[in-house]
Amino acid sequence: MKKIYTIISILSALFLLGGCGTKRQYFEPENVDLRVNFDYTLPSHILTTSVNGAILKNGMVVTKDGVLSNDISFTKDTILLNAYEDKIITSSLDGNLIVTGKTKEVLFQRSFNEAIVSAAIDGDKLALVTASNIIYLIDTIKNINLLEFESSAIYTQDSRAAAPYFMSSLVIFPTLDGKIMIVDKNQGKILRDVVVSSDEFFNNIIFLDVINDTMIAATGKRIVVINPERTLYYNGEIKNIVSHKDRLYILKKDGEILLTDLNLQKLNSINFKFAIFSNAITLDDHLYIIEKKGYLIKADLDLKKHQIFRLNDEIDDKSFISFKEFYYDNKYLKLK
Repeated sequence: MKKIYTIISILSALFLLGGCGTKRQYFEPENVDLRVNFDYTLPSHILTTSVNGAILKNGMVVTKDGVLSNDISFTKDTILLNAYEDKIITSSLDGNLIVTGKTKEVLFQRSFNEAIVSAAIDGDKLALVTASNIIYLIDTIKNINLLEFESSAIYTQDSRAAAPYFMSSLVIFPTLDGKIMIVDKNQGKILRDVVVSSDEFFNNIIFLDVINDTMIAATGKRIVVINPERTLYYNGEIKNIVSHKDRLYILKKDGEILLTDLNLQKLNSINFKFAIFSNAITLDDHLYIIEKKGYLIKADLDLKKHQIFRLNDEIDDKSFISFKEFYYDNKYLKLK
């Protein structure tokens, strides 16, 4: 028995020494072109963010189109779920969902028993996904559920959650258990479901888009591309995806950026060793990537040339990227 305890003690000591000797490695580029400053300030600090927008501490809203005017503001417990030309979808942490017009009038409101993870609206149809993986399709004029369906139970989820996607006659719902549900928009009937990934943890859909006749959906582990001819898959540790015309930019957790066509055929790749990608977007003829340790990477769309700029801050708090700006804390940077 004494010998067993001795062996356990030795193994424990080796484990502790090994753990203490492990050092996190960070992105340290050899060539940095210039330092880029956040030259513009926000009216207030960022309070909450989502993939589609941010709420400032003073209640003002930042959408993909930029900061909205002072005419509309929200309370501090509000999360912006989505924004369209004339509608803003928000929810409180306790499930109070509101659709607001940009002239501040409330167009629709309903309280749910839990938080809303993602939402989208098209005309009088509202699609949403709750924190317990229930999908709803709601007629906002009649205030009735066209569809209420609970998918599989989940235990953990990624903070990135794709929004439902409206097509002419269909709604595509991204679930939290790695599926997409294709629903008839007018009847609220589930026509088909597709399993993107069957992982047990952190398996929600983080990306969903439709380009021409091709649908792309992804979790943090797998991408599925569905077109009329076939279904294609890509497996990997995925941080983010950016779609641009007939191309996909797959940003991976190991610092690689993979460029593919819509059939997931590799066109090019570039590796930024140990980079932690925070946000990314295409603008004009470039791909812009924000790296968490405080770098801006600007690459051409073919990933053949790139520049790296040092930001004047690490990205260690809430941030949001719009169509043309990167917002962080109480300041922002114009991408150009």
